[in-house]
Amino acid sequence: MSKFEDMNLKSELLDSLKRMNFIETTDIQEMTIPVVLQGNSVLVKSKTGSGKTGAYLIPLINMTEKKKKVQNLILLPTRELAIQVFDVFRKMSAKSGLKGALVYGGASINRQAEDLRMKPEFVVGTPGRIKDMVGRGFLNLSGVKNVVLDEADQMLDMGFYDDVSEIITMTDDERKMLLFSATMTPDVKNLASKFMEGAETINASEDEVPLDIKHDYVVSEHREKVDFLVRYIEDYNPEKAIIFSNTKSGASFVSDRLRKMGYRSVQIHGDLTQRQREDSIRKFRGGERFLVATDVAARGMDIPSITHIINYDLPREDKTYIHRVGRTARFGKAGTAMSIILPDEKYILNRIRKTAGVNIEKLPMEGQAQERRSEERGNPRRRERPYARRPEYTSRNRKGKTGYRRS
Repeated sequence: MSKFEDMNLKSELLDSLKRMNFIETTDIQEMTIPVVLQGNSVLVKSKTGSGKTGAYLIPLINMTEKKKKVQNLILLPTRELAIQVFDVFRKMSAKSGLKGALVYGGASINRQAEDLRMKPEFVVGTPGRIKDMVGRGFLNLSGVKNVVLDEADQMLDMGFYDDVSEIITMTDDERKMLLFSATMTPDVKNLASKFMEGAETINASEDEVPLDIKHDYVVSEHREKVDFLVRYIEDYNPEKAIIFSNTKSGASFVSDRLRKMGYRSVQIHGDLTQRQREDSIRKFRGGERFLVATDVAARGMDIPSITHIINYDLPREDKTYIHRVGRTARFGKAGTAMSIILPDEKYILNRIRKTAGVNIEKLPMEGQAQERRSEERGNPRRRERPYARRPEYTSRNRKGKTGYRRS
């Protein structure tokens, strides 16, 4: 690894980095920063937790002069990520005199418009609100020299391809683009071929799981999943954990149950208001022990102190497992990933083992359900809803009407 002081960065930026305890570069920073400083566009494939935020903010802050106009645009898929990146920008640019504006949906348009009237050199935001502010006349992108697409695969998967393309065309024709993505999906490749001719490609890593993660699982019937979760917490004492649910109702149910049992827990999912989501993240960064979340929190959350990832629901896609567990074992620390699987989900677990190249061991907890081997290639049997002791829901009864069937 290189040291930032050997990269010919401005003294005020180096001072800020030292205050943040940024002394040595990560691999992606070592590969990317010199290329960006030379004025080149980059297409970067990088795993979660690799330090990519610094890989683009550090060279852009170093290159940007105080001109009181928008020169850098950073697009992110979610409000949470935008807030997180903007917080890093403020710390890194503290002594540079550069200004920034944070623009995302679910917050006051008037306040964001006022920030834009201050003529910031950096704008960090989500595609929908960025387009909205341009349409309202609050934001002019014609002077933007650098466009960053962070978590590009997630952003395009969320349906922002057309919005992102339109936003890019509003910027300077001579713009440079910095695209960061964990996976190179067809949409990512199409966007790169459309706007990034001649960009330098950097493969910082394959889509892989950090090496310092211990992977475990237990087998539970659905009605007993909360009991196994609590037993795991009591037996293994995770210091700070994200607990993932596949549904918003499931995340709310689990978080509420944990709080009723005296555990410090917050939740984050799409049914919460933006203020509630921000409050949950703030509390989790502070002293709360558990964050119960849907996959909105699986990508890009930069909280180095997370010791455990708990899959209350096993994800259906292998790459989702990789992104989830990538929230722990960051910056050289070790971590643990534990999954609670249903008896007929063993085939999914075996597939994840093969795809992620990890060994997932069964924990010696008493009372586990019997695993059922399945070679089924389609969807497993319908899960019950994430509420304890609720009858299984079936799509139709004998009369062709929807209803419940007692199990």
